[in-house]
Amino acid sequence: AKLMLERIDEIRKAGNSIGGVVTCVARNVPAGLGAPVFDKLEADLAKACMSIPAAKGFESGDGFDGTLLSGKEHNDEFYIDPKTGATRTKTNRSGGIQGGITNGENVVVHVAFKPTSTIGQAQATVTRDGLAVELRGKGRHDPCVLPRAVPMVEAMVALTLADHLMMQEAQCNLFPNEDALEDQPNPMGTTAEREDGPK
Repeated sequence: AKLMLERIDEIRKAGNSIGGVVTCVARNVPAGLGAPVFDKLEADLAKACMSIPAAKGFESGDGFDGTLLSGKEHNDEFYIDPKTGATRTKTNRSGGIQGGITNGENVVVHVAFKPTSTIGQAQATVTRDGLAVELRGKGRHDPCVLPRAVPMVEAMVALTLADHLMMQEAQCNLFPNEDALEDQPNPMGTTAEREDGPK
């Protein structure tokens, strides 16, 4: 953080601005939020985060870095956690979302923000009357929006997750399954067998 603040201060003194990336990690998100097509969690997170002023890019999980890997390297292999018995992924390269649906791992998103447009250096522009002029920003302007963007990204992610929790509740619990637990369908599928788990 100290290096970041020093860099921002250096840019400010030069009358310039700088952008950057906010990484947001949502922990303890339950598996099963989202949908495979129209209400993909990634798509809704991207829409929410890209609605923030100055946001110019969105990634989930490994994002664009994943394009440099082969399928074998990038795939999130599943395993059974020996302590909890939960199905987990070894790498979480997907950022906790696979096929638009949370898998129980941490949800990880990255949002890129551009440098602020108004700076203290002269820039060429054109007036409404079509005249070429120079413009120099005056007044108080942030040299970097990142410190202000962090709580905005956190809020957008929290709101989107809350939205999906409510949709999940409405979809799955509107008509609760009152059968005995052993008679309810196994959420892992009909071929999955777990000790002491649903049949």
